[in-house]
Amino acid sequence: MRSCFPASLCLLAFWTGPAFAQTPLSLSEAVSFALSHRPELRASADRTSAAEHLREQAGLIPNPRLFLQSEDLRAVHFNFWQDSETFAYAAETLETSGRRGGRIAAANQRVERNGLEAEQIRLQVALRVRQAYWTAEGTQFMAKLYQQNEDYFHQIISYHEARFHEGRLAEIDLLRVRLEGERVHAASTRAQLEAERAILDLEREIASPDRGDWRLTEPFEALDPPIVPPPGADPALARVEGQAAHQAIAAAAANLRLQKANGRPDLEALLGYKRNIGFDTVLVGLQLNLPIFDRNQGAVAAAKADTHAAEEDYAAVRQQLSSQLSISRREYELKREEYLETFKPLRDQAIEISEISRAAYQEGGLDLVRLLDAERVRVEAEVSWVQALEGYHQSVVALEYAAGVQP
Repeated sequence: MRSCFPASLCLLAFWTGPAFAQTPLSLSEAVSFALSHRPELRASADRTSAAEHLREQAGLIPNPRLFLQSEDLRAVHFNFWQDSETFAYAAETLETSGRRGGRIAAANQRVERNGLEAEQIRLQVALRVRQAYWTAEGTQFMAKLYQQNEDYFHQIISYHEARFHEGRLAEIDLLRVRLEGERVHAASTRAQLEAERAILDLEREIASPDRGDWRLTEPFEALDPPIVPPPGADPALARVEGQAAHQAIAAAAANLRLQKANGRPDLEALLGYKRNIGFDTVLVGLQLNLPIFDRNQGAVAAAKADTHAAEEDYAAVRQQLSSQLSISRREYELKREEYLETFKPLRDQAIEISEISRAAYQEGGLDLVRLLDAERVRVEAEVSWVQALEGYHQSVVALEYAAGVQP
């Protein structure tokens, strides 16, 4: 055991995949690619454009009406130009009720609402891309660790098979090493599958048209702090959800204004020509509907209730966003502390124990079971370390989203 254990077993062989034909992809590039290729973003832009066209329509005045009318027509002893009354006049509705202004205000609110919805879709796309990116990088890092562990066990198995053939190792020890190697191989295969699945999820989020061999370039071990607004900032003013809830109040107020205008009559002016028994005259007139029974009372009351509901919804959204920001900030602090104070020291200690165990095993001062236990502990510690590091990055993403940071 002491004489021919290779010194190379004391080092962990780093696995690197083929670097050829790989496309580097940073986090900002992934977000930019998604924002320029996701079809729902183009759909939201089309809806905003449709709302803008409806706003143009809302500002148009009513079309005039043309009337042509003849009266006192008879079948006998009748001269049309001398005996009939002929009218030719036009009527134009004068929107004295304020309906046009109400329509324009409501249309403006629709445009603003669609713009906020488009921005919300954009932020959610960026959020999912960032989450998928760090998940993919974490699983790739995990797969590399498992591959390193598998390479190391290949060397252990080869070494012990040689010792067994030399008659210097019991068969039970060789079987134990082979069994541990199979377990490590199965774990490595699962980790590789998870890494491929995470890359596929990332490609789906960025709407990549083709399967690419991506090389994620963000430094996984770097603890970049989040970008957050200063303390005391109102999250309702930074988050699109808060802006949308506040805009809903303005939209409800605009609808209330429109419904009140719909309950008031418009004035209709008439101007034209009348020929009466050979005499040419000018025809003028005004028409006004009398709002005696229907003053649009029901719609006005409903609009008032909608305005009150929008105000309550805004208060609820403000409270929810403030709570979400506080929770996200606390989660980030816990994830950072957990990584720095627990899992990073644990991983460093496990690696140190593993290196000592390998050296002791090489010198014959440690049995095989203890060596395998030390390797198993090292792998578990490194897996926990990767998971904690990925959790830190995900908490940064969640905190920046909760704070309303633009991607």
